[in-house]
Formats: sequence, structure tokens, C-alpha cells
Amino acid sequence: MASRGGKHVSGSDGSDFLHRERVADHYLASAKMKTTAKQCMVGHLVLVALVLSHALLGQLGFLDPPARIWEKIWILSAIPALFGVQSLPRSKVNHMKGFFYGSIVLGLLPLGWGVVDLIPELRTATLFMFGYPAAYIYYTGITVGAVLHVLGLYYSRKLVEAWTAKGQKRQ
Repeated sequence: MASRGGKHVSGSDGSDFLHRERVADHYLASAKMKTTAKQCMVGHLVLVALVLSHALLGQLGFLDPPARIWEKIWILSAIPALFGVQSLPRSKVNHMKGFFYGSIVLGLLPLGWGVVDLIPELRTATLFMFGYPAAYIYYTGITVGAVLHVLGLYYSRKLVEAWTAKGQKRQ
């Protein structure tokens, strides 16, 4: 490392840095996207914990309405999220692909089912949670979950592309 006031190599004006190696682009992209992908996955796991607590309290009779079947299926989307978090430190492509496809099947499809399932409740607004119509609470959770899933899918796809580009030459 050069210092401003320290000694300099004689015969160098500082323009001899062009020959030095650079970090490959896919490593830089991977490092930046790993942090964001992990934030999406951890946010998803937090949301799963909230829905799981709602499902357990509803099952025990402490909350009304109890959890719907699509919510219970969506809770299983924590499994692919754990695969995704586990894939990040060592850049495991197969685990990230498992997160990608599992997030679609166990994450987005149940959320779509929930949107359709709640349409009649949205029209009648007979059930209330925390003083608000239950459909509004559900749709808020569905929106947050869908955003986390879509961002997680985007970053997982980009990470898989960066991790598989290691052997390819730059053009």
C-alpha cells in the first residue's frame, strides 16, 4: 500500500497499475448480490415465523380466523429459504436452484391461491383482525411475501449465473 507521505519506488510515477490483476466481474457481482439475497431470505423466514405463530395460535383457538390451508402450505416455503441461506457461503449452485424452484412451488403458488381464496372475504368483510377487515391484513402479508419471493428469485437467478460463469471467458 502506498502512503501519501511515505517512500515511493524510484522510477515510478504511479501509472504502472494497469498490469495488475483485477477481481473478476462475477466475483464482484456475487459478493454484492449475496448480501441482498440473504436479506430477502431472512426477511422471508421472519415472515414465516409470524405466519407460523398465527397458524399455531389459530389452531389452539386463541385467534380468529384460524390459518387457511394455503397459509399452512406457504409455511413450508421456509425449507427452500433455508437451502438458499445455506448455499450462500460456499456458492452452492444446486442448493440455490433448490431455493429457486422451491420458492416458486411452495411460496408463490400458495400466495396466488391466497389471493383467489380471499376475494369473497374482501367483498363481504365479515371477519376482523386487530380492528381491520381480515382480508386487508391477509393481502398486506401476501404483498410483502410476494415482494420478498420475487426479489429472492431475481437475486438467486443472478447468483446462479455469476457462480456458473467462473469457467467462461470474457468477450
